[in-house]
Formats: sequence, structure tokens, C-alpha cells
Amino acid sequence: MKTIPESWLKIGYNILFTLGFALTWPYFTYLIWRRQPFWERLGERLGHYPKDLKQWLKDPRQPVWIHAVSVGEMLLARVLVRELRAKRPDLRVLLTTGTPTGRKVGEPLLDANTRLVYVPTDFYYAMLRAFRRIRPAALILVENEIWPNMLWRARKMGVEVFLVNSRLSRRNRRLFRIARTFVRPVLQLFDWIGVQSQEDMRRFAIAGFPQERLHLMGSMKYDVAALVADHPGKGRELRQAAGWGNGQILLLGGSTHPGEERILADRVKNLKGRYPQLRLMLVPRHAERTNSILGELGETGLRVVRRSRLEQEGQTDPDILLVDTTGELRDLYPTADVVFIGKTLTGTGGQNFLEAARHGRAIVAGPHMENFMPLRREFEEAKAIRVTGSADELEQVVGELLANSVEREELGRRAKACFQEHLGAGRRCAEVLISKIMGKESASLKK
Repeated sequence: MKTIPESWLKIGYNILFTLGFALTWPYFTYLIWRRQPFWERLGERLGHYPKDLKQWLKDPRQPVWIHAVSVGEMLLARVLVRELRAKRPDLRVLLTTGTPTGRKVGEPLLDANTRLVYVPTDFYYAMLRAFRRIRPAALILVENEIWPNMLWRARKMGVEVFLVNSRLSRRNRRLFRIARTFVRPVLQLFDWIGVQSQEDMRRFAIAGFPQERLHLMGSMKYDVAALVADHPGKGRELRQAAGWGNGQILLLGGSTHPGEERILADRVKNLKGRYPQLRLMLVPRHAERTNSILGELGETGLRVVRRSRLEQEGQTDPDILLVDTTGELRDLYPTADVVFIGKTLTGTGGQNFLEAARHGRAIVAGPHMENFMPLRREFEEAKAIRVTGSADELEQVVGELLANSVEREELGRRAKACFQEHLGAGRRCAEVLISKIMGKESASLKK
């Protein structure tokens, strides 16, 4: 296979990146403007940092740089930092993220030994300034963050690069293979890669990642799901506020996408003749869809109450409670009897179902779980999830679980057992990372 000189790759990449940025900056500027004041912390994205951070970075103890691009990755970073600190309480950590929401999720980690800034844009000079200022002891990238200038600068400064909790979809594997002449030299810059499953090991090797640096660690998503809930009793309180305290059976639709709310409502309407105690709680993925969802639900003839107006309505025992607020779903799982996983019937990719499994809920889903196939297989092998092929089959499965409380509870028990069996990927990654970081520190002291 022909290889392109690295100098050509660097020149070509930086020309293309600059052109791409010039063409797309109006759109991304608009997104940033919508989410926060445009100039707020803009310098951080170019490698310019405030005085207090510069002072913090002057400490001779080099920080570990952990990059988590957005909310999901930052939750994984929270697990990793917790495990790293369990082994090295004095470890200094610099977190970077690419979004305001990712920054908000990372803020609870801030303390005397932890700082949080926006990641520098992958311009040559922005990365140069950032690395010269941070002088990281190691660079840890969460999931699939691959930025060539970042990787080239790390190697130039002798900084080891670790990729944790990584997975590779079939589509991305094909893209890597098609462009392998260009991307293979960049993929060789990773010193250690922690992957989630055996299938990911195979895909990474085929895509061109250095096979000897691939290590099976499991998924840290289990550890994220095990994080303490913000308000563990909220689900019970909400259920009581709705008047659902007299033997009602609750079906929870979590992170639902367009079309799924009506499908679930119709299934509940059909089943209520046989199971009058059945109630439905809907938690849409995007709360801003509330008005359109209400319009669809109004056609079913079922009584619907919005969560934001529940206190005004009182304990009225509605057929459907529509949760039109954000950030509450993980607190609501413990109160459900059966959980439907959203984006699996009308969408593609699916949503994470591990938090429902953590609480031992009976989990049902549609066929589209492409983004969670390794997790789905683990749960299907343990008979800890029911995957249906259509809305009608979903109705049949939910009916079976309503009719048989023993089977419903056993499905939840198996889900919880499977969840607990796969915990610990964060701890395993932290053990490897600490050993390598400490080994490098020891080598530096001997010089």
C-alpha cells in the first residue's frame, strides 16, 4: 500500500480544514450565538486562556488532558475522573469540551485540581498554543475524537495519546477503509485504544488502527448509568402527584421520537379494556415538541396531563402524563413497571437503555437499536430485554408482561443482573492509564 509523506498530509489537511471552516463558519457561528453570547470564551477555542487558568497551568505538576466533546462523552469523563482520582487523589486534570451543554455537565467536577475549558479548534496554531500552555502529561480522548493537528502536536511533544471507550460503526469502518491511504498514518498516532467489544476490536483492526494497541475494556456506559441520580425519589413523588398510587401499572416511554408517542398511546388505549389499571408516562427526547404531541394525543380520546401543570390539575389519575420538562428521565425509571426505549420504532439508532436496566425494569424496544448493538446482544443473550419488530408486536409483548407479573419482574431482574455483570470498564481503563502515566513520571525523574 502506498503511503503519503506526512508533510504532504499535514499541508493538505490544514488547507482543507481551513477551507471547510471558512465555508461553514456562518452556520456554526449561528449555533454558538443561539446557545451562548458569541464572544464568551471564544479565545479558548483558539488556544488563548484566562489569567487564572494560565496561573494554574504554571504548577510544575503536569495535568492530564481529557477531551470529551459533548454531553454523552462528558458523562463518561466524569466516570473516568472519579476512577483516576480513586487511585491518584492528587492528579491534576484539564477537561476540554466542544459544547456549552458538555461544559455544564462537566462543571460538577471542578475543584482545586480540575479545570474545564473549550477545546481548541484543530487549526495548527491554535493547537500549538494550547499544547505549549497546557504541557499535558497525557492526552485522553473519549470515544471517537480524531483530530489530526491535535495528534501530530501530541507526538511532537512526546505526549502519549489514549482513546477510551471507543467503538466503530460499520459505516465508519467502511469510510476509514476507503480513505485508508490518507487516514492510516493518523491512526498510528494512538498509543493505546480501549474498545467496547470484540466486534469493535475486529472493526478497528480492519479500519487500519494499530492492532497491537487495541485492548478490550468493555463499555463505560454501564458505569455512567450507575452514577447517582440527581433526585432519586422524584419518580415516586411524581407518580403520587398524578394520583397513581392505587395499584396502577405504569408504562414509561423514555426518550421518544416523533410518531412513537401516538403509537404508545394507541397501544395503551387498546390494552386498557383488558388492563384498566394501565397508565402511560411519556418523556419525549425533545420537550419542545410538546404542542405537536398534545395534538396527536388529543385524537386518542385518552385524558392527558402535562407534567408542568400537574400541581394545578391535582391528583386526577390521568391516562397519560406527558413530561414536558427536561433532565428528569433518569429519575423516573425506578417508578415504572415496563419501560419502552425511544427511537427504536420510528427512528433509527435507538436510545440508551442501561439506566432502566440499572433499576431492574422490564425493558421493551422496537427493532432499530443500531447505535447500541453490542449492548443489545449482551442483553438478548441474557434474556434481559424484549425486542419487537412492529407496533402490533409491541402491543402483544406489553400485554404479555401486564398479564404475568412474575415474568415482568423476572425480565427486570435479569436486566439488573446483566447490568451489574458488565460494570467496571471505567475502573479497568483508569488502572491502565494510571500505570502508564506513573511509569512515564518515574522515567522522567530518573533522567
